[in-house]
Amino acid sequence: MSEERKKILEMLAEGKVSPEEADDLLNTLERGETKTVPERARRLLKVRISEGGTEKVNVNLPLSLARVALKFVPADAKKELEEQGIDIEELLSSVSSELQDGKIVDIKDGDDSVEIYIE
Repeated sequence: MSEERKKILEMLAEGKVSPEEADDLLNTLERGETKTVPERARRLLKVRISEGGTEKVNVNLPLSLARVALKFVPADAKKELEEQGIDIEELLSSVSSELQDGKIVDIKDGDDSVEIYIE
């Protein structure tokens, strides 16, 4: 069993996702596993949010799963991004079509920071 599949099942068991959401994630994961995935589709979306020097969010996910997994980003993290003027949907649309990897958001405010990048 893949590590991603285990994580989805753990989230379901812990009540963090509904059965329908887990099914969507597993189906998306299966579609990615059953075919040859182009190199570009294997890229990761990485989100790091620190508050007061303490890491609050550390998410690494395949860019191809980013839209589905967006449902599981904590509301306070989404709110923080919105307050910084970052539209997650727009961001995902643009990075899906971009060819280059690298940092796409880097916000620092004292000990608080938001970093989003593609690898």
